[in-house]
Amino acid sequence: MNAPTALEHGITPVEALWCARDVAEFLNVSQATLSRWRRERIGPPFLRVGGVSRYNPATVRAWVTEQEQGRDRG
Repeated sequence: MNAPTALEHGITPVEALWCARDVAEFLNVSQATLSRWRRERIGPPFLRVGGVSRYNPATVRAWVTEQEQGRDRG
């Protein structure tokens, strides 16, 4: 008898959180720019894990899509 998997328990797999370096590379900006965006609260949403900024990849991608849509409107 096999133990139930996480999916069988209703737990869906989650993509690993990105560090600032990952996000900066994805957005093609410097880590300094990303840090400034965090201070000014104008960049992609982030969370603190143990005092370190981390980003949900899906949220970063959604933020990029929002930026694109905003540019199309104005």
